[in-house]
Amino acid sequence: MRGRITEYQDDYVMVRVPINNAYGFEQKQITECDVKFWDGRTISPEQRKKAYAILNDIAVWSGHAQEFLKEWFKYKLIAQTGGEYFSLSNCTVTQAREYISFLIDFCLKTNVPTSKPLLEYTDDIGRYLYSCLINRKCAICGARAEVHHVDRVGMGRNRKDIIHEGMEAIALCHRHHLEAHENEIELFYKFKVYGIKLDAYLCSKLKLNGGK
Repeated sequence: MRGRITEYQDDYVMVRVPINNAYGFEQKQITECDVKFWDGRTISPEQRKKAYAILNDIAVWSGHAQEFLKEWFKYKLIAQTGGEYFSLSNCTVTQAREYISFLIDFCLKTNVPTSKPLLEYTDDIGRYLYSCLINRKCAICGARAEVHHVDRVGMGRNRKDIIHEGMEAIALCHRHHLEAHENEIELFYKFKVYGIKLDAYLCSKLKLNGGK
């Protein structure tokens, strides 16, 4: 269970924790509990929850045990970045963000079905939007995506002649692509997404004219 601090005093802190059955505490005469405070530097409870949720989705998809996958992805990330071993119990916020992004990249690349859209799990929205473009996955729902240009290409212009590099784009499925054309501002605001600049690598990956 996770709670929120609702009141500070000189000699105590009030923490509100939502529970489903308060009567059960009375029956069992529960009067004490352990409380851990997040100091903002180590992994947050929300980050830990996201990491384990994604690992569980991968475990269901792959058939491997969650604990095995947790360590396997750690060592894969360490090998790729040259970083040091870390634990999801006390790693830094930055390490947790990198680990979550690494898991999301894997899911996007290998088509892992997830219980929630990966947009809800991401801890680095910019990297997530970039990965969605690379893997042609809708940034909102995860379905097969088209490239939506935030910078309008315009009627009558030949896309093959346009310099796409530097333009802003986002990966959207056909349905969300149509919604973006109808009301892009509302759609982006609703899901907290945005277009990112196409670089040379993205243009090459998406077979768009980079022009450089």
